[in-house]
Amino acid sequence: MKKRFTLFICCLLSFLASNHSVLAQSPEFTDGVDQPSDERYITIDFDNVDIQLFIKYISELTGTNFIVDPSVQGNVTIVSPTRISERDAYRVFESVLEVHGLTTVKAGSVVKVIPTVEARSRPIDTLIGEAGIQPDDRVVTQLIPLSYTSPLEMQKVLQPLVSKTSVMIAHTQSGMLIITDTLSNIDRLLEIVRMLDVERTREEIEVILLEYANSQKISQVITSIYQKSLRPQAQGGAASQEMFAVVPYERINALIIMALPEDSMRIKELIAQLDTEAQRGEGNIHVYYLQNATAAELSKVLTALPKQQETAVEEGKVPAISSDVTIMPDAETNALIITASRTEYAVLREVIEKLDIPRRMVYLEALIMEVNMDKSLDIGVEWLAGGTFDDGTGQIATGFSGDPPYGVLSGIRSDPPSLPTGYTLGILKQGIQIGGVTFPNIAAVLRAYESDSTINIISTPQILTTDNKEAEITVGENVPFLVSENTTDALQDYSNYEYRDVATTLSITPHISQADTLRLEISTEVSKLKSAPEIRTPTTFTRRASTSVIVNDRDTVVIGGIIGQDVTDNEFKIPLLGDIPLLGWLFKTKGTSDQRTNMFIFITPHIVRNPAEIARVTLEKEDQLGNVMPQVEKELRRPENPDNAIVLADIGYEKLRDGNYTEAKAYLSQALAITPDDPYALINLGVAHEKEGNYQAARQFYQQVVETGTDQSVLGPDRTTQTTIPLLQIASENIRNVDQLMRQGEASGAGSRP
Repeated sequence: MKKRFTLFICCLLSFLASNHSVLAQSPEFTDGVDQPSDERYITIDFDNVDIQLFIKYISELTGTNFIVDPSVQGNVTIVSPTRISERDAYRVFESVLEVHGLTTVKAGSVVKVIPTVEARSRPIDTLIGEAGIQPDDRVVTQLIPLSYTSPLEMQKVLQPLVSKTSVMIAHTQSGMLIITDTLSNIDRLLEIVRMLDVERTREEIEVILLEYANSQKISQVITSIYQKSLRPQAQGGAASQEMFAVVPYERINALIIMALPEDSMRIKELIAQLDTEAQRGEGNIHVYYLQNATAAELSKVLTALPKQQETAVEEGKVPAISSDVTIMPDAETNALIITASRTEYAVLREVIEKLDIPRRMVYLEALIMEVNMDKSLDIGVEWLAGGTFDDGTGQIATGFSGDPPYGVLSGIRSDPPSLPTGYTLGILKQGIQIGGVTFPNIAAVLRAYESDSTINIISTPQILTTDNKEAEITVGENVPFLVSENTTDALQDYSNYEYRDVATTLSITPHISQADTLRLEISTEVSKLKSAPEIRTPTTFTRRASTSVIVNDRDTVVIGGIIGQDVTDNEFKIPLLGDIPLLGWLFKTKGTSDQRTNMFIFITPHIVRNPAEIARVTLEKEDQLGNVMPQVEKELRRPENPDNAIVLADIGYEKLRDGNYTEAKAYLSQALAITPDDPYALINLGVAHEKEGNYQAARQFYQQVVETGTDQSVLGPDRTTQTTIPLLQIASENIRNVDQLMRQGEASGAGSRP
C-alpha cells in the first residue's frame, strides 16, 4: 500500500511538471534581481491539497531545497484563473505559508519552513531603509532610521498596527526602529513613517479620542480643509501637508494629529465642534404615540406608502417618502417607531394626525324570534330595493316567495303590509308594526310576545362596536355528542363523547358613510337540538342567513322567511303493558309531530358619535326598562343587605302562583325587609293573605301600596304595550274587593280570620 501511494505522488508531480513545462534546474530567486525577459508563465490551481505536497511542488518548480518543520501540516487551496510568472509563484508560496502561520528562513543552500513565532530568533533577512523592499509575505527584520521623530514616540504610534507575533524595538541611541514582521506589513508601516517623520521645529503629535463621531469621517473632513489652508514652509516652498497629518485609528475610534501648536489648537477646536451628540429630535428615530388608532393596523398602511410612490420615481417625480423609511408598531405603548429624516417624518406625521382620529361607534340592538307557521305575523315594512317616495307614504316592494301567488303583491295590498313566507328582507320605519299593533322599538316587541307560546324569543343581543369592526354575539350551550361506544368481553362498557357548541350566533359588521347611512354585513346562525327519544345521540339542525343591507340611523332591518322543520316521532304507552309483544299495541300509541317555524331577525343600529350619544342610548334603555334599573342600583348600594330583594320577590311570586302561600309569604316578607316600599312585593303579600282568608291583613298591605303613591304599572291581560294598568289602580280595586268580602263575612257571622 505504501509503495502504491509513493508511486501516485511521483506520477502527480511528473504530470504537474510536464503540464507547466518547468525545468528542474530553474534559477534561484533572489529579491531585487531582474529576471530575463523570456521568463516562463504558469497556472496554479490547487483544491484542498496537502501542504507537504504543495511544498514539494514548489521545490520542483523553483529548484529550491526545503527543510520542513515537523509541525507543518494542513491543506492548501489556491484559485488562480490567470497565468503568473515563476517568480510570482514563489511569492504565492510565501503568502500561503503566512496564512498558515508559517514562514521561510534561508540557511545556506536550503530554505527552512518553520512557524512564524520561531522565525524572529532565526537568521532571517535583515533590511535597512527602503532599498529592495518587495511586498511579499516572508518574515524579515527591518531597520528604520528616524530623522526627526523619537523612536519611542514612533513606537507608540506603530505598536497597535503590527501583529501579535511581530517584534518592534525602539533603539533611542541610534534613532532607529527595529521591526520583525512580514514585508507586506512593513511596507505599510514605512508609508506611515514617511508621513510622520518629517522635519519640524514645533510640531506636536497628539492622540484625540472621539466620543460620538467616526474617526475615519472626521479625518477626511479635517484633511480636506487644512490641506488648502495651512501655510507653506519657509524654506524651499514645500507643501504644508508635509507639516500636517491626521491619521484615523478606528480600533479605539481616535485621531493621531501632527501639526504646529497653533494649527493643532484650531484642529482640536474643530474636532470638539464636530464630535457632539446629535440633539434630541434631530436624529432619524422618532416615536409617535397614538390616541385612537391601533399601532399594528396603522403601521401596515404607512409602510405601504413608499411602495405606492415607486411609479412616481419612474415618471421623474421626487417621492415624498423614500423606501428607506421604516415604521415599527409597539403594542405595549400603542406607539409607532419611525426611522426617517426630519422632512419625511413631517410628511408622515401629517398623515398620521389625519388618520389618528376618534372613530364613530354603532350600538346594535337585535331580536331573533321563531314564529309557528300556524301563527299569522304581519309586519308593516318599507322595502329597501327601489327606494321610497319623497313624502314617505309610498310602498315600493321587491322579494320572492315559494308560495303562490308569490305572496309579495298580495302582502302589499293588505293593510298593514305583510311579509311573505319565503325569504325576505326589508326596512322597518316609524316603529315596528306586527298584527296591526305598532311597537316603538324591539324591546316593546320582546315584552309583548315573551309569553306567547307560538312565538319563541331565541335571543335579544345588544352590543356596541366600532365603525368597520365586526361585532359577534354567541349564546348557547356545550352539548356532548356520542362519538364511539365499545363493549368488551369483560363487560366493561365505555363511550367517547365530543362536546360541540349548539348556539345562536349573530355577526354584524357596520360601515358608516359620510351621510350617516349604514351598510350592515349581517351573518346569523341558529343551531338547535331536535327532539328525540334517544338523549345520548342528539341531533341538531342549523339555519344560516348572510346578507348586506343599507339602512339609515335607528331604522330597523328585518330578515324573515328562514323556515325550519322539526319532525319528531313520539310514543305513548302504559308501563309494562305497552311492552307486551303484539298485545302491547292495545296499550300504546305512536305519532309523528311536524312543527314548522319561521325565523325573523330584527336589527336596529344606532350611530354613536361621541360620549354624549352613549349617554343618550343609555337613557333610552333606562326608559324602556322603566324603574327597574334604579331599583337594582338602589339595592346594590346597600352593603348591609347581601340578599337581592328583586330575586326574593320573584321567588315569592312563583310560590304564590303555585299555591304555596306559606313559602310565598316568607320570601315576600324577606324582600320587604330589604325594600319596605316595594309595591310589587306588597301587592303579592296582600294576595297571599287574601287567598288564606286573612282579609284584614291583606287590606293593610294594599293600603301601603296606595300610600306609596307609586306610578309604576304592569301590562294588561293582552300582554301588549297598548294596555297597561297602574299598580295604584290594582291596589284600590283589591281594597274594594276585600272590603266587600269582609262585609259579607260579617253578615254571615264568619268575619275575618285573625
